[in-house]
Amino acid sequence: VPYDRPAMSAPAASTSARVAWALLTANILIGCVAFTLVKVALDELGAISLATGRILASALMFALIVWRRPSVRTPIARDDRLKVVFVGLAGSAGFHVIFNLGQQRVSVAMAAVVMATMPVLTAIGEVLFLRHRLVPAQVVGLVLSTGGCVGIGLAGRDSGTSSIVGLALVALATLLWASVTVVTRGIGDRYDSWWLYTPGTVLGALVMLAVDAPHLHEFAHLSLRGWLAMIWLGTASSAFIYYSLARVMTVISGTTATSISTVVTPGSALVAWAWLGDRPTLAEAIGGAVVITGVIVVTRTTTSRS
Repeated sequence: VPYDRPAMSAPAASTSARVAWALLTANILIGCVAFTLVKVALDELGAISLATGRILASALMFALIVWRRPSVRTPIARDDRLKVVFVGLAGSAGFHVIFNLGQQRVSVAMAAVVMATMPVLTAIGEVLFLRHRLVPAQVVGLVLSTGGCVGIGLAGRDSGTSSIVGLALVALATLLWASVTVVTRGIGDRYDSWWLYTPGTVLGALVMLAVDAPHLHEFAHLSLRGWLAMIWLGTASSAFIYYSLARVMTVISGTTATSISTVVTPGSALVAWAWLGDRPTLAEAIGGAVVITGVIVVTRTTTSRS
């Protein structure tokens, strides 16, 4: 992928690529389970309280890792300080608060459709700000993977209503996350991936504690099942995914990473079918096949150009 990056030796580049693909695969597998665990946790917690718990768990994980590994706490360049705070704060408190507020006002299907535009927004951001050049096969894969996710969302059996305000909030959250992806891609190779998200996520945890203060009593009644789901969502499904995406995007573009990550959408449907008995419809199955086709196109293109 045509970025202006320092050249690496062939063995180092090969090792780095293998690590990136392994992390991206782990990211997808974790993401496929996340939506089902969110449903489990929401049986006992409100949406904002769940976001608070996730971000607190993420912040504790980041803080513990960088405390145990002082070598990763390299000085942050003056020009990068706001960017580092932005990726952690916007990716944690900013995204979760805005998305949850929007999700309360829209149907699940429409939220999924709006969120499916994130790879396209990421691609636009990388073209505009990082001088990324899309090859035709990448565009085809991007269209297929995004279109498949939109199809799955529209085929959903959610009959809820959606408001303009709710749609606008979900769209803003999607744009915010795409912005985090682009900024991370721009500075991710300058800092350790754990350290990169720590300052902003810790700040985000403090923000969430203030926002959710009237509802913190909900945690006193949380069952062991709820605690385990929330901790997993905060550590594996949040902190580890932030870390892994930052590592992945030192090797491949954010456009490619987010396009491939759309396989989480049909994967989540399969997990929900196995765990909750929610059998996918024919339209959802066709949408999943389209997503996977797009991901294969993007993966073949990326592999051939690595």
